[in-house]
Amino acid sequence: MTLGIGMVPLASLAIIADAEELFAREGVAVSLRKYASGKLALDAMLAGDVQAATAAVTPVVFSSFKRRDFAVVASIGSSNNDTRIVARRDRGIARPQDLRGKRIATQEASAVHFFLHMFLLKQGVPEKDVTIRDLAPEDFPQALARGEVDACSLREPLVSRAAALLGDNAVTFEEPELHVEYHNLLLCNPFLEKRPETVRRLLRAFLTAETFVKQHPQRAKAAVARAFAIGGPALDRLWPWLDLRVRLSQSLLLAMEDQARWAVEGRWVENVAMPNYLKFVRLDAMLSVKPSAVSVIR
Repeated sequence: MTLGIGMVPLASLAIIADAEELFAREGVAVSLRKYASGKLALDAMLAGDVQAATAAVTPVVFSSFKRRDFAVVASIGSSNNDTRIVARRDRGIARPQDLRGKRIATQEASAVHFFLHMFLLKQGVPEKDVTIRDLAPEDFPQALARGEVDACSLREPLVSRAAALLGDNAVTFEEPELHVEYHNLLLCNPFLEKRPETVRRLLRAFLTAETFVKQHPQRAKAAVARAFAIGGPALDRLWPWLDLRVRLSQSLLLAMEDQARWAVEGRWVENVAMPNYLKFVRLDAMLSVKPSAVSVIR
């Protein structure tokens, strides 16, 4: 099978499972296909280009207003300090409130988009007072360096790339514990129904990768640094915030519902009928391999 992964640090367990041949050890042949974001990986899965994908909550929520034939089988990582705002100092930006009236790049319908919404809300900057530019994630650093936008909402490895391009002209804002971002393993329902044993083996490989991170942290960090081209200082700063656990929690459902309300209220989606997110979480596979990691209330 082909697994599409968003090349973000919260997908680290997929990288480690591949590097340490943990998928093969569980008897499942997995080929990774890498995308600049989880949103693009999920889009590829829904288009039939890959059989599984990893993505954050936001693209899952946006897709749920259009499709009902896919599900989360587990979260494979979470963080409450994953996304940052990188801005140009020469545009008069020294504090978060200076973003008012500025052009800010984000990838619409993605986790960095939701973080931008939450960040502006926390700082008392109305979204109507900024201009949001929808860009492909890989274009963020260069667009900021060329001055096409004044700031970007982004995460590693793009944070480091943007800051390096700007040098002393870069100002970076973070807001720890503003919200928890969950990165999830997703599959389409036909695959889940036809190949349940493959799904269980896939989850066992991720669980083994979770254990590997705890037992061999330096080796795990080295694999992540290579895969994402993140320098040592940046990875050291990021690593303590990564909760690389395989689980299905009730808080995941709450996050999906919160972001769905934001999408509806902000008119980011056309269909305003709120999905039932219990139907977008498949519990059976995780319950069969590690029931203690499931806390979803049915």
